[in-house]
Amino acid sequence: MKIKTKIKNLIYLIIAGVFVSSCGEKKEEPVFVPPNQEFSADQDQEQKAKEEFERLKKLEEMQRGDSNKPVTPDTIISLQKDSVKTDTAKPKEKKVDPKTLQKEKELNKKLTNPKTTIDDYLEYIKRGVSEDGNFDKNMKRASELWDGRGVNTFKKAYKDTKKFSIISEPEVVTQKGNTAKVKVKVKQTDKNNKESEIIVTYNLVADNTGKWKIKNNVVSKK
Repeated sequence: MKIKTKIKNLIYLIIAGVFVSSCGEKKEEPVFVPPNQEFSADQDQEQKAKEEFERLKKLEEMQRGDSNKPVTPDTIISLQKDSVKTDTAKPKEKKVDPKTLQKEKELNKKLTNPKTTIDDYLEYIKRGVSEDGNFDKNMKRASELWDGRGVNTFKKAYKDTKKFSIISEPEVVTQKGNTAKVKVKVKQTDKNNKESEIIVTYNLVADNTGKWKIKNNVVSKK
């Protein structure tokens, strides 16, 4: 029993010694190390400007004659800043005349479909050359859809036509403002039963009331 008691006492002494030793240690405070100092962009630029000034000054001394405007560090810095400037001005937008815009809007409201004019014109030709149709009356109506074409022009052009048919429906190729182009394919049969297919492109213009009239046409064979 005495031996066990001595062992316990020895363990207590060791633990107490370790505790006292750990409490007696001093903590080291961290040492602050200042960061390396860096030159700002302006300081660096100023230093370079001064060096350039000294170099130019030496060159100036070697040259003969005096300069009207001596070089200084301020002028060098100013030139460096001016060299990197860019033109940031925005391009001016084109102004649209309100009156012109209003006229275009009013005209667009009045404009009919140019295809309708070609449909009517081809129908008059088809009726005029048919056996039951009134040739003179329909040629007159067809001529009224043209700008400055007399009825005799159409009578002469279709007097020998026996049959007139539409192969493909009229198609608007382009339409801009008061001008338009319409293309159509037709077939004509003369009194000798000779058939010919042609492609006709009609150029149209609109008058002040918005009605389309045929100005001219371009004929090409199939």
